[in-house]
Amino acid sequence: MIALWPAIDLMGGRVVRLLHGDPSQRTVYPERAVDVALRFAAEGADGIHVVDLDAAFGTGHNAGPIGEIVAASPVPVEVGGGLRDRAAVEAALAAGAARVVLGSLPFRAPELLAALVLDLGPRIVVALDCKEGRPTIHGWAEDAGAGGAAQVARRLGAQGVAALLVTDVACDGAMTGPNLDLLSSVRAVFAGEILASGGMRGEEDLAPAAAALAGGPAGAIFGRALHSGATTVARLAAARAALEGDR
Repeated sequence: MIALWPAIDLMGGRVVRLLHGDPSQRTVYPERAVDVALRFAAEGADGIHVVDLDAAFGTGHNAGPIGEIVAASPVPVEVGGGLRDRAAVEAALAAGAARVVLGSLPFRAPELLAALVLDLGPRIVVALDCKEGRPTIHGWAEDAGAGGAAQVARRLGAQGVAALLVTDVACDGAMTGPNLDLLSSVRAVFAGEILASGGMRGEEDLAPAAAALAGGPAGAIFGRALHSGATTVARLAAARAALEGDR
């Protein structure tokens, strides 16, 4: 089964979606973040994926609305964005996050990542935000200098990382479908959980993503498709159930 993780990205306390990770190309949505999270959960989400974009870009934080989501959500909440040291990771978990998503830290502080994985195990998710197949850091603005996605995934798996979030930045927010080749290349070397992100349009992408990630636990992150009304979590859950019934 592919888990459903609807995304809530925050800037200035508002729910937003960026195109290709560019803050100048953002769409702002009117609903309160906590209300969006509760709607997603009620429709069948397995978890809520929350990103503090202000923290990621170093322009502030959204601790208030994130705290509201974590306190109210009946399903697990994973939090990412700007978690670049142990104190920030521990604060997010202490505030109630089920797990944290780390983007820059694994590449800038690999020894700290190793310690966090040892201490926190499956509560650590490493984000591979890829441009042309290579992981990036600092809000997707800088090449991580660590090699290709598969090479990095293999190394992280050997270090005990249990979950990866794999995004093709070129697809993110564009609703053009996920990069299945990228997902398949990571699955070939990583047996742990992989969350597919970037370009997810709706029900039509569930089966291809699940096939690309076959052989291990998998999930899919949906953002703009949900916020724009192209699909709903309820429709995705129904489509997933139908796929499971056909097997």
